[in-house]
Amino acid sequence: MSLQEQSNRFLKQIIRNYYAKRPLKEPPLLSMREVAVQPFGSKSYIRHLHFTSMSKLYDYIIENPPLHLYYSAATYDDPGNPDMESKGFRGADVLFDIDADHYPECSHSVLICSKCGYVWINGGAECPRCGSRSLASLPQLSIECLKKAWRDSRTIVRILEEDFGASKISTMFSGNRGFHIRVEDKHLLSLDRDSRRMLVDYIQLSSLDPGRVFPKVKLEKRGGYVALFHREHEYGLRARIRDYLKSVETPIVMGDYEAYSYDNVINAINALKIGIDPAVTMDVSRLSRFSNSINGKSGLLSKSIDVSDEFNYSFYDFRAVSGEVLIKPAYDLTGVAVLDRKVNLRRGFIEKVEAYIGFYLALKGLAYLVRASRVEVLTSEH
Repeated sequence: MSLQEQSNRFLKQIIRNYYAKRPLKEPPLLSMREVAVQPFGSKSYIRHLHFTSMSKLYDYIIENPPLHLYYSAATYDDPGNPDMESKGFRGADVLFDIDADHYPECSHSVLICSKCGYVWINGGAECPRCGSRSLASLPQLSIECLKKAWRDSRTIVRILEEDFGASKISTMFSGNRGFHIRVEDKHLLSLDRDSRRMLVDYIQLSSLDPGRVFPKVKLEKRGGYVALFHREHEYGLRARIRDYLKSVETPIVMGDYEAYSYDNVINAINALKIGIDPAVTMDVSRLSRFSNSINGKSGLLSKSIDVSDEFNYSFYDFRAVSGEVLIKPAYDLTGVAVLDRKVNLRRGFIEKVEAYIGFYLALKGLAYLVRASRVEVLTSEH
């Protein structure tokens, strides 16, 4: 048995043992949802699966440990039908995807040449040493970057609650690089693609005509242009901009109104833009991860977080395994961050590491698991 085959066997067994503990949170109306899995060792998905109970789903995934496990945003009359037009669409939850690596300062990665083993930070489509384009990547995403994404996620939830009357909202760490927001309020389930795109535009302040929403007013005596806001009765987008302006500028009070510099209005629009992937929100047939499932890109848990919580977590808090493993690194990794740990690993030398670090490196193809006998799988309550 090759090192890769042995490592894959360990990984598959860890995933099987985890789901044997039945940790998943059951989605509403599971029997009306399409379920999809990415099998271990496969780059393609098996879609259009249908389970009438969680017990039957567990039977399937324990027998066939998945790298990724999803269910549909939509509910259907016939969710197992492979023809999308024949499924009998009933409505779809509204999803938002906020990734921390979209912030410019949060997109760094260590790149590793698969041919010669050269390691460098950030940039380039080919190896500076040998010119190979066969590269592996080790993201250098920090918890501080995740905190930025969490703050934006909470802002989105607040807008959904205050401006759209949503109340059935769940937020979840994706298990990798960001957060998922799911809205299940009945009055939003029937929104079509165009309406969902408008919802994204409203939240992230794209396609906004400032002059129409915030008409310019010339103050002859003081000079310059301003925008006027009612001191009490502003709502929605205008209230969002006004509240930000109050934090950066002392307004000119004009009876029931407040005047703010127009330059600062434009600055506020730019400052309050949020990076949302519109394709996720627009797609009514989108798949999303089961809460408490393992993200096969990282080995971390996709875990629900209360929106009222501050994000005082480390990657360690989302681990699916505890204990220690022995790994054989496929590359020299010296002084680089693996999740929230710095490592010094030498290619070909067996090293002992924390189980969740070894799990992560093996799933990334950067190391081989050579012993995993001291691993304990954890549930979301650990």
